[in-house]
Amino acid sequence: MKNAVNAMLVASISLLSACGGTMQGAVRGSGQPVQFSYEQGMSSDMLTAVIDGETFNGKAVMRGASTTIGTGFGTATAGGTTAFGTTTIVGSSYTGDFVAVLLGSKGSTLSCQLQYADSSGFTTAGGVGVCQHSDGRVIDIVW
Repeated sequence: MKNAVNAMLVASISLLSACGGTMQGAVRGSGQPVQFSYEQGMSSDMLTAVIDGETFNGKAVMRGASTTIGTGFGTATAGGTTAFGTTTIVGSSYTGDFVAVLLGSKGSTLSCQLQYADSSGFTTAGGVGVCQHSDGRVIDIVW
């Protein structure tokens, strides 16, 4: 049973890390289309964009996520028997708020603010964003 659970976990992680897709972007003002692509990762997403023949590659990471860990202690008595126990509690809070930096093949950069539709960060659920090119252009993104 344990091997089956481990196999399912590995398969799930493999499928998740292999998820990829596209994002549609447009330069604000001119409407010039910009195609983005992504590969969903476990702790970050890899992004790629091409603008005016320059290829940009970088990472998107979640901003503002937090994890809380606590320990609980307890005692139970039934008849003449007393039992003691402890437990560890883990809680997580996600924002869906991501930041990304993409470095261009010709020296330019893109700095992006992304809001994922799924607060836990599943890119495939869609989202919206805006990127600032190092030359000042602003690119609006939807996926």
